[in-house]
Amino acid sequence: MRIIISIVLGFLAISVVSAQETNQIAAGWTTNNITALLNDRGFSRCFSKGGLGIVNTNLCLVTKSATNDANELLLVRTDEPDLTWKGESITKAQVVVFYEMQIWSKENLPAGFDLSKSIVVSFEKDKIRFFDFQEMFGGYYPRLTISP
Repeated sequence: MRIIISIVLGFLAISVVSAQETNQIAAGWTTNNITALLNDRGFSRCFSKGGLGIVNTNLCLVTKSATNDANELLLVRTDEPDLTWKGESITKAQVVVFYEMQIWSKENLPAGFDLSKSIVVSFEKDKIRFFDFQEMFGGYYPRLTISP
């Protein structure tokens, strides 16, 4: 019986020390630390497969295009053929919004637009960032290029 009580007390002591260390670490974080961490890491780095980066079941980012000429997205539709959307040249930064199974420019959003049901995609020089407001998750895929 003494052995069991000793083990239980040992676990309690360890958990109290762990909780105190966690609070000290969390107390050291400021808004600037967190912002720098998110900007530096760009949320989560994701890895594409076959030149496609999966955002959700309906949207894929084209990270490696055969033509290397334009920003591209692949809309995966269940009742219709998949649709490839092409935007600006890959040399230009571009932000688009995926909402109601369509791609919208930030300047031309539909009436009744609801950000909480959308995904924002940012095409940049070396990466493609995304943030899914429905899942509250974001990440980025490195942009891959094909050498001539």
